[in-house]
This record gives sequence, structure tokens and C-alpha cells, in this order.
Amino acid sequence: MKTVLVLITACGLFVGCTKIELTEKDAFDVKRTIDEQWFRDRAYGFETVQFKSGNSLALNGWFIRHPRARGTVLYCGGNGFVMVTSYHIIRSIIEQRVNLLVFDYRGYGENPGEPSVRGIELDAIGAYEFLTGERDISPESLVIHGHSLGSYTATFLADKKPVKGLVLESPVTDAKDWTGRLVPWFLKPFIKFDIDAALLENNNPKRLAGMQLPLLIIAGEDDQVTPASMAESLYEISGSDQKELVIIQNGGHNDLPTKQEYLQALDQFYATVFESTGL
Repeated sequence: MKTVLVLITACGLFVGCTKIELTEKDAFDVKRTIDEQWFRDRAYGFETVQFKSGNSLALNGWFIRHPRARGTVLYCGGNGFVMVTSYHIIRSIIEQRVNLLVFDYRGYGENPGEPSVRGIELDAIGAYEFLTGERDISPESLVIHGHSLGSYTATFLADKKPVKGLVLESPVTDAKDWTGRLVPWFLKPFIKFDIDAALLENNNPKRLAGMQLPLLIIAGEDDQVTPASMAESLYEISGSDQKELVIIQNGGHNDLPTKQEYLQALDQFYATVFESTGL
């Protein structure tokens, strides 16, 4: 729907633009919910957990155990992520035989606080320390997965803490590049962005260039929010010698977890990363 609004604005500026395609699918923003009973009905171990972010802020999360887990995934959601509407996301990961920690950032869901770049980084560190501390999970059996804006959080965490691998889904390069790619060339003389300094500090190309972790990058060919060209750029600049890029045809920004190619890519990555260490 945001794409449609951008097109409407563009048409207001240019008389030559006279037709916008608005499909039935564009009219709905479906968010299917998931709860504790869903996991219990399927024999997954399920805990509602709390962990500290920073010195005092307590955040809510779900720790889900697969009975035949190969390892554990820490998921860093995007801008609109909340646990209860993450049905497809959670299913797509845990059904590949891994444990999973999902959590709401500060200011999201029922959590206190206000989101900020530094605050969300502290949230991710708190989630990591919960897994490696309270749940005694080895970094050698831990993969970080970041979606969209959560790709910043994921690369930050993987840069600061030892982990086994990194998954970036519909990732962002950096703020300047992102906003530049979103604006059509014919509108660039009319649109300028004033980007907050804290956002400019997030630079996935710089982080990935010096990172040797096994890396999986997945993007949708039709993604209008974080174009697949950004995923391709990150793949090219990554310093890892164990990296894979998967571009899913007819894939958008939020629907990749419903695609069979996505599930296969995760399964193959987990098999390579976890089973290579005998975990």
C-alpha cells in the first residue's frame, strides 16, 4: 500500500502519469496471529520469557524448542514485527528443526520504552545474552536472522558477539543508498531526505565486508521496500567465503516465509552450518 501512495504522489507531479494499477491484494494487509496453544498442540516446547535490555529494561520474548533441534536461531524482526502476528515467520524457521527465540523490541507489543537505534541494539544484546547465559546455548550453535531493518540489528550483533552464522532477509544496505533507490530517477530533483545521524551509522556493507561468518542472503524479486538489488550488493561486498544469495521469483517484502524456495534455503543453510559441527 505504501508503494501505491508513492505512485499517487508521483502522478500528482507529472501529468503524463494517468493510470495506477491497484489490485485486490493491495487492499488488504493480512496479519495472522499465533499463540502458545499453537505450539503446544504440535509438541514444541514453549516458554514466555523475559530478559534485560541494558541495565534495567525488561523485554518479553518467546523461546520455542524443537524436539529434534539442530541448533538455535535468534530472530531480529523488521520495523513492523511483533510476536503475535508472526505466524508465517515462526513456522518457516522452527519447522526446519531449530530452536527459536523471537522477541519484541522496546516500545513494541507490551514492552516498555521507546525505540531508538541504540536501544534496539541493546535489546538484541540482551536477547543474545539470555540465550548464551540463562539458556546455556553455545555461540557455536547459534544463528542470527534479521529481516529488513532488522538486518541492521543482526549484522550489529554478529559483529559484536560470536555466532555460527548469519541470515539476512530482504536486507538494507545503508540509509542513503536505500532512500536513493526508493525514489525514481525523475523524482530525485524534487525529493530530499534529512536522515538522522543515528540511522546513518548503520552500514551493512561496511560490517559485512570484514565478516567471515557463513552467510545466507534472501530477497524477493518483486520487493518494492528493500529492492533485491540491495541484497545483491551485500552479497558481492561480503568478505565471507561461505555465502549464498537466493532471489525468490514473485517474492515481495513480507511474504518470503510462505515460499517453498525460502524454506528450502533455510533448511540447506542450517544443515551446512549446524551439522558441520556435529550439533
